[in-house]
Amino acid sequence: MVAVFGLALASLVAAAACGVTNVTPGTTYITPTPGAVTPLPSGVTPEPTLAPPTITTFLVESAALDNRSKVTFHKPVIGGVSDAVAAKMNDAITAKVNGLISAFTDSGLPAVASGDGPSTLEGDYSIALNTATIVSLRFTALTNVTGVARPKGQPGSITLLVSSGATVGLIDLFSDQAKALSTVASQCKSELTKTLGADLTWDGKASSFDFFNKAWVITPPGLEFVFAQGDLASQAAGMPSATVPWSALKSVVKPTGPAGEFVK
Repeated sequence: MVAVFGLALASLVAAAACGVTNVTPGTTYITPTPGAVTPLPSGVTPEPTLAPPTITTFLVESAALDNRSKVTFHKPVIGGVSDAVAAKMNDAITAKVNGLISAFTDSGLPAVASGDGPSTLEGDYSIALNTATIVSLRFTALTNVTGVARPKGQPGSITLLVSSGATVGLIDLFSDQAKALSTVASQCKSELTKTLGADLTWDGKASSFDFFNKAWVITPPGLEFVFAQGDLASQAAGMPSATVPWSALKSVVKPTGPAGEFVK
């Protein structure tokens, strides 16, 4: 009996080892060992800890009737908050995703030649920040146009307040917009020069925050900006990004604004 069980177990292990293919690697987060906790005074009830919203994925798929285009987009869906707030956040996300899709489908895509496939858009998102106060999401739209040799990446983003579901604008973060624009431009130019070198075609000037507004997110280290493929460097550079640390923005971030908690 023991021998039979051992053989069966060995067979299962072998089968599992042989059957593991195309497994997406997981990410392990290591949390430091917490220190000593100071007890609350007798009779004092601790404030409840608010949980961040839940984020699930909905697959958007569409195809043109004339076969010119095919779209797949993994869209984030917010839950774990009140129905009214969730509806407001998800409506804003849907509008952002639809904008990225429309920019592709309405761009005058070529007719499909015999033997060719349709032009395609593959969209996805990643979470830059998800807390009980702020949700900040990155979007990526990778387009491949029939007859064009290389695909092209287009970034997007959205940042939302969990309390109300309102969308946060980049200028909402700053108390001194002129000084903030100068700081962001100089910091981004410095970071991009480090990563791109001579391939950087941007001179470091920006007349307004419109230059940075297309794709930015709040992250724990700082404000992250992403630029479309080919906008600041060669196509081979992909979608360049730069993160401006909160320490550099401390004097221009509005203390009571959406990013105030990061500069205290």
